[in-house]
Amino acid sequence: MMKTIMALALAFILSGCATHYAGESPTLSASQQVYIMPLANQSNMPMAQAQAEQLLASALAEQGLKVTLYPKQQVGDLQASLEPAQRNQEAQRWLSEQQPGYVVSGSVQEWQYKYGLDGEPAVGLTLTLADSSGNELWRGSTSKTGWGRESLSQVALEAIDTLIDELDWD
Repeated sequence: MMKTIMALALAFILSGCATHYAGESPTLSASQQVYIMPLANQSNMPMAQAQAEQLLASALAEQGLKVTLYPKQQVGDLQASLEPAQRNQEAQRWLSEQQPGYVVSGSVQEWQYKYGLDGEPAVGLTLTLADSSGNELWRGSTSKTGWGRESLSQVALEAIDTLIDELDWD
């Protein structure tokens, strides 16, 4: 009995702290194109949205999906951090020219190394999945902190993976 309690406690300690909430996913067609739109940066870290978008694209592609990230032709990542409306307009124009598919958007709430001796990485983000007409199909949020020796990208990928694993692809 004591060994079981110790094993559970050790597993909890080693897992880091993570929370995620997600709605029920409808059955989604894996043959549909998935478009990643600009994420809103609500964190204190400049260009966090650009990093999260790239990691999200990789995580979705890892699941065998056809993923297209909106082009960044007119508005660079730094400028988008300062003037997000301009990038959103550019991305919406681009999306209107694409074939029907699923559209991923959302926001980054936290993207940082926390202050202190260990400097733990911490991420928090919300994603929505909609059809090309703008009808929201699914929404989920996740937050995760890691340990002092983990990278921010590692923790972010783990959080994103946990969240998108909630999507039901056929």
